[in-house]
Amino acid sequence: MRNSKEQKSKLICHRLRTFVLGLALGNWPILGLSDERHKFDRLEDAVYELEVCAYCGLVNDQVLLGYQNIRERLVTEHSLSRADIDMARAVGWQLAYAEWQNRGLGGFRGWCANEGIAAAQSLASYAEIADPSLVE
Repeated sequence: MRNSKEQKSKLICHRLRTFVLGLALGNWPILGLSDERHKFDRLEDAVYELEVCAYCGLVNDQVLLGYQNIRERLVTEHSLSRADIDMARAVGWQLAYAEWQNRGLGGFRGWCANEGIAAAQSLASYAEIADPSLVE
């Protein structure tokens, strides 16, 4: 009988921990992250986002201008050489291509509806920034 109570108690504790962890992770944006624009620290990330937009048909003037502003800031901030820029473009493109291939026939629709739209909004949010070096 005692063993059964211990097992039941362990099961309840396990379920409670799982519930609390799920609750914490599920509400993470509410608890600690804001909805501000994504801060791009690497050119590879910006290229990846632009490529996602391209695969999803979401590139427009605002997205392109935002990408160009980010690129300009990163090239200046990190003193990127032409070789560095080419390498970043290759890495970003390859990551986006691999992700697109991984989605399978028609599976990219969900990718575009989620990550694609978020990428387009994030890049476009940089279009109105006159001096991209001011972005923190």
